[in-house]
Amino acid sequence: MNGTPSSLPTPPAMRAKRAPLAIRIIMVVLACCALALALAAAANLQAQSAYNQATASLQANLSASAKSTADWSTLAARQEQTDEQFAEAQTWNAVLLPQLKQLIAANSATSRTLTKRITAELKQQQGASSSTGSSDGSTQQPSASASSSSSQDGLNDEQRQQVQDLLKSNQSASPSPSTSSTAGTSTPTPSSGSSVKPW
Repeated sequence: MNGTPSSLPTPPAMRAKRAPLAIRIIMVVLACCALALALAAAANLQAQSAYNQATASLQANLSASAKSTADWSTLAARQEQTDEQFAEAQTWNAVLLPQLKQLIAANSATSRTLTKRITAELKQQQGASSSTGSSDGSTQQPSASASSSSSQDGLNDEQRQQVQDLLKSNQSASPSPSTSSTAGTSTPTPSSGSSVKPW
């Protein structure tokens, strides 16, 4: 012995144990599922928000169209925005909850029906204005007067009744889509879906 400490063999470095392949695959699958659920929840939240805004606009437009002083040009522009909001709500239609999907579809159909009626009323109003402006003979005045008396607020009796039916149905609408029959056609009525949970 020369007084120097004897050199002992150093133990080999221990490697960190890796999880088995099956466990790693399961963890990856679970992470993907969690990501998919998060995306679906976000899509439902976005659709719910767009649906609430569109439904509020639809109800306001229905009320405005029932008034005798309805401005069809303004209503046409507002209805265009309402239809776009419903289209935005249906962007992620494949991952939406069934109840929310049905509510959006029902109110979207009602919105399209109102849009068609507003467009027809606007064309009728524009046609009546042009014919009244171009009338220069006394023989055309009775027809203009008759047109004014039959539709002084832009609505005939049948269309006015349709608007009243839509408003009444809207006030008593349940969360599930309902259908009201107007003029022989089936028209879904706006219903409130603010209580729908996206999770």
